[in-house]
Parts: sequence; C-alpha cells; structure tokens
Amino acid sequence: MKPDPIVLQSCLLFRGKSVEEISAIIQTTIYTVKSLHKKELVVNEGEPADHIGIILTGQVEVQKNHSNGNNVTIARLGKGQTFGEAVLFRKENVYPATIMAADTCCVMFISKQELLRLFAADTEMLSSYMENLSERLVMVNRKIEILSIGTLRKRIVFYLLKQAEQQHSNTLKLPFSRKVWAELLNTARPSLSRELAFLRDNGWIEFKGSVFTLLDPERMEQLL
Repeated sequence: MKPDPIVLQSCLLFRGKSVEEISAIIQTTIYTVKSLHKKELVVNEGEPADHIGIILTGQVEVQKNHSNGNNVTIARLGKGQTFGEAVLFRKENVYPATIMAADTCCVMFISKQELLRLFAADTEMLSSYMENLSERLVMVNRKIEILSIGTLRKRIVFYLLKQAEQQHSNTLKLPFSRKVWAELLNTARPSLSRELAFLRDNGWIEFKGSVFTLLDPERMEQLL
C-alpha cells in the first residue's frame, strides 16, 4: 500500500506541507507499510524502537502489560498519528509499551537512519518532529494532573470541565470509549459508571452514549 499524502498531511512530521510536497518526499523515502488485523501485535514491549510508526488507516492501542496479567490501555491512536518517536533517539531505545491493532489498520514505518536523512534535508520536518514530542509531553503532564486531583468524582468533573473548555460548549463528546476513559482516570469501569450515575441523579450532568451535557458547571467548579 502506498501512503496517502492527504493522510500524511495530518501527521505532525509533515505538518504545513502540500500534497505535492509530501508526494515528492515519499518518492525519495525508504519506508515499509504493514497491514494488520484487529488484535494483531504491532510491536511488543521491550522490542528495539528503531523505527517511527505512522498510522495510515484504522487505529492502534498502546497498552501496558502488568505482571498480574492485567492490560491497561494508555492511549488509542488513529490516522496520521505516530508512535515510537519519544524513544527512538534514547540510548536504551526500546518500546516501553505494547502496541496492538484496535481494528484493521495499516502502519507506515520509517527507520531512524532514514529520519535523520530527512531531517538533514528538511529542517521543517525536524521542527515538526520536536513539536510532536512536546505535545506528547503535554499529554503526559495532563494525565498526571488529572490523577493528582483527588477523588474519582473530582477527576471525572475535572476532565469534563476541561473537555467543555476545549470543545467550547457545555455539550461535549468524549474522544474515546468509557473503557479508555476509565483507564485514563485510573479506575475500574463500574466505578466510573457509579460516579456518572451519581452526578446525573443529582442534576450535575446528563449523558447519552459518549455525549455529555454539563447542567451545573458552576457547582462542578466549586467541587474542585
């Protein structure tokens, strides 16, 4: 499968480039594309991270496997998003988590050596790469911020208020499933459901599926 330049436009590595510019870069770039089925392993925790992965179609899940057999989804990545960039240039460049196909997907791989060649030829790509790393760091800090809020109820309220702020509306849509949200909040899904039911029954929120409406944002702010 040949990468679609339109998809790559949404990748931070190619940010700001036209379809024609991306097509020209692809023609001179050494890469591989792998097609995967749902639940198929993309990379395993502990494997050498010597390539950056770019998702062309579908989605992948970043999972942390614990010794007790539990798997926790850290993130879900979709079209145009990348993985491996944060550890590619570390001295101990191994994947700290397992990446699994969440559904049928295609992933483009570019080696570390090829990336260095691209960066030397195009400093804008290097700048975009560094921007990608910065955004990942912000995401990690955001998760730490959520977990440091306190009780589960406060973490839920904090997250909903943040989403309302980002989506500029008191009616918002979650960007992922309840299962992933529970993992982000470091709780079990039944516990999340109980707290959501409490907030609904007490007139704080309404929800249907992944769509939530904040009925009393001021009261939610006061809780925090």
